[in-house]
Amino acid sequence: MHSVANTDARRRWREQQLAQQRRRLHPDVAQGDLEGFALVRPDGSLTAEVVHVQWMDNHPAGPDTHVTVSFADGSNVEFAFDVPVVKVRAADLHTVSPDDARQAAPSGWGADSERWDKA
Repeated sequence: MHSVANTDARRRWREQQLAQQRRRLHPDVAQGDLEGFALVRPDGSLTAEVVHVQWMDNHPAGPDTHVTVSFADGSNVEFAFDVPVVKVRAADLHTVSPDDARQAAPSGWGADSERWDKA
């Protein structure tokens, strides 16, 4: 038979685990500090690690309006400034469940652009 103290301890442990999991998913914006993080796509999948964020000064919409985010797998995504993103430290990727990623997924995303590893 389980004691009340044991049940309370389990509940507290589960709540701590959930709180810790939520802290692994960080909201940011496309022009934010993203290097060293993976991003959550709108479908809840995770990108490769961000290796560079380039502000596009010569963008047709004007300077300080768009960024290109480059990922370790060679892909690039162009984002407008202030597009909300959700990031996960690369070291924490294995601890984020698919359900948590789907729940945290942003509603918007950028546009795929030319791969940096094929240029």
